[in-house]
Amino acid sequence: GADIVLTFDWSSARNAFGVEGTDKTLGSTTGALTGNASGHGSMSPWTVRNTWLAWGADFKDGIVDRTPASNVDITPTILALHGLDARGLDGRVLRESIEGGIDHEKVPVETKTYHVRARNVPYEAVVQVTELAHQRYIDKGWRVR
Repeated sequence: GADIVLTFDWSSARNAFGVEGTDKTLGSTTGALTGNASGHGSMSPWTVRNTWLAWGADFKDGIVDRTPASNVDITPTILALHGLDARGLDGRVLRESIEGGIDHEKVPVETKTYHVRARNVPYEAVVQVTELAHQRYIDKGWRVR
């Protein structure tokens, strides 16, 4: 099927709790979210990033690994730790987080930015994607007027 690119407005401003990342609402009351409200997400780096905490003898101790990863990478990683074949699955083994694996600061990644403008639309949709091995990770998306 066709790829669909959309983006909701966002900013890196701090929210009501002092955490970076503020989404905007859609509809008749467009504007910054206030109080404890939330929306259906956005393509901001604050929304599309995830956190995975791993510890134990098989994982490197005390690192903050900013190499792109997603939920689909967890199963291949766990299978690899148990000596099972993870080939054929979506996702990749997070070798940079495993003891004895590649240095997480030296993982080769390629970042690409794609621009899309539809006819008669006053803005351009932009998505930034990082590619690593055979996986693509969406970093963020935004619009340019």
